Amino acid sequence: MLIDDIITFLHDNLDPQRTEHSLKTASMASTLAKIHGEDERKAYMAGLLHDIAKGLSGEAIAKTAEDYRVSADEYEQNNKELLHGRLGAAMANKLFGITDEDVLNAIRWHTTGRAGMSRLEKIVYIADLTEPSRKFDDLDDIRELAKKDVDLAMRLALQKVMEFVKRKGFALHPNSVKAYNDLFKEEEK
Repeated sequence: MLIDDIITFLHDNLDPQRTEHSLKTASMASTLAKIHGEDERKAYMAGLLHDIAKGLSGEAIAKTAEDYRVSADEYEQNNKELLHGRLGAAMANKLFGITDEDVLNAIRWHTTGRAGMSRLEKIVYIADLTEPSRKFDDLDDIRELAKKDVDLAMRLALQKVMEFVKRKGFALHPNSVKAYNDLFKEEEK
């Protein structure tokens, strides 16, 4: 029932391409969760909900964030696109009663990543980037790595995203750098 309600919400509030992307991200997240021994239902739920706030325009996202008491940091103020993850977690909680912190964190941090990401958070980040309709260089490498080692796939994914952000001249969110550096700390242990 809840899944059906979420899918209806996506169809009613997101454009068809974003809805399709959310469905494919959910499927990819569930597949990766199964491979890596994570809860497939939680992965599917987080994948479905990760872009729930994407249907909001710049002004609407700022107003909705205010309504949900989600404050934008300086990077999110300059690039409202980054805010949709944290706002999406708040919306998932309020609109659908999602209280599982791992699911909420997977939604919250799928745009930037963060230090100390759980395996589910990494899976959703990777699934968002690698679902079948996505196309860019090195994506097949990330997809293949994700089947074998989530941390290595996450490291490559973050590296490619950070390169893309820099190439486009955008400010890199510090959480992405912290996430990337944290993956190397984990490897050294």
